[in-house]
Amino acid sequence: MEPAPLRKPRNYFDTSTRPVHVTFDDGKHKQRNFPWLHYVEASWDYADRDVIKIFISDLLVLVAGHNLGALYSALEDQTLARVRAQPDLANDREHDADSFVTSIRFLRVPEAVARNGQIELNLGGD
Repeated sequence: MEPAPLRKPRNYFDTSTRPVHVTFDDGKHKQRNFPWLHYVEASWDYADRDVIKIFISDLLVLVAGHNLGALYSALEDQTLARVRAQPDLANDREHDADSFVTSIRFLRVPEAVARNGQIELNLGGD
């Protein structure tokens, strides 16, 4: 079997210079669009490199995927314009070098937690 030719890794999300909003599409049920003004923070734990937690507006957006470093950088720079979950890419070895999202979940942040500024959610981790 011949090795696949090397190609430049692809990012399966869109960026833009100074986008006003960001769109998250779970690929199944809904797309959500938020103004960047409502962005609070993104958290990417060293222990779980396959999930980025994004606090935006009154929601926690859980983005799971593969090689998420480029996506996290787009969040840091607030250049992310849209991202869509593409779970089929996870089963294709051709996409091992790419950055893509396999699932997006929207969870409402408890109002009391949002008001006092402490965001501590037990999502099955530590």
